[in-house]
Amino acid sequence: MNKNHLDCCVVRDLLPAYIENLTEAETGELIKSHLDQCPFCQTVENDMRTQIPVEKVPKRALKFLRRVKRTRLIAAVLSVLAALFCMWWLYDQEFHYANTEAGRLEAVCDYILSPEDSTMPHDVKAGTPVRAVAWQTIDQHLFIFFGADNEENVHGVMHLVRGVNGKYRALESSYEPSQYTAGVYGESLTPRGTDWELFMLAGDNCRDIYSAEVHYTGLDYDGINLYTAIKTYELSDPNFLWIMDQNDLKQELGLSDKDIIGLHIDDVRLLDKSGEDITDEYKDTSMTASWGTGKGTAELFLLYVYMGIVAVLGIVFVRYYLRKD
Repeated sequence: MNKNHLDCCVVRDLLPAYIENLTEAETGELIKSHLDQCPFCQTVENDMRTQIPVEKVPKRALKFLRRVKRTRLIAAVLSVLAALFCMWWLYDQEFHYANTEAGRLEAVCDYILSPEDSTMPHDVKAGTPVRAVAWQTIDQHLFIFFGADNEENVHGVMHLVRGVNGKYRALESSYEPSQYTAGVYGESLTPRGTDWELFMLAGDNCRDIYSAEVHYTGLDYDGINLYTAIKTYELSDPNFLWIMDQNDLKQELGLSDKDIIGLHIDDVRLLDKSGEDITDEYKDTSMTASWGTGKGTAELFLLYVYMGIVAVLGIVFVRYYLRKD
């Protein structure tokens, strides 16, 4: 006898499980094959199917199940929104500063002023009045020229980068004291995260200063030859920040054919409307401090780790609330 052939008595015994889809797939195929060939067993199957009672789910239970499903869906949506909000909040803690007058001043105050318990020898103490004097953007980078109204008349430049939320994150800064109560400041810049070689010229409180004679110096790569150049700039604004490409500046100074490591300002002479030198009028001889310092911000690795943790937790909660049980 064919081992795959089922007798009618065996099929009738298995029909209740077959109708409830409780048999194994292979057994179900054998029963179906038998039913296709046996009218008597087909009749028994039809009778069994018509005699199985169909119970309606009570309305109260059905409403409860729908309420549970709706509650789980709402909880899943809230989990997504909570995760997105936490990720946005974490990101905004880093990319926090708007390119507005208030935002730039907030960035300078937060980044430049040291804590009250700081023991750093060269810093700007907490509570010192600071000013965001001028600013300029290049692509997604923001540069802020700032000044501190303290005894050392500290001035410097701050570099920020824009995030996907349109706000900026502080990357680095450099600053130093100045003997001048007003004047023109300059330094070479190599912004972090770029291959740019820039030069900054900035002015603070140049109301009665009509032009500035800037004396540049630069060493060659061997550190042997010293090159000098002088350029006079007309000042139309009392407060300004100019960010220039060093290669363009070298060309303007006639030094483009020289292998110069970097340009530096050796001296600045301030001139009045008639071209007279008025530099000494703005010099504070009582200020003798001479130092330079800077700050840098760590990379964003931890931020992305925290955001990743929040995203994973959000996915876990969503899968929990949308589970089928």
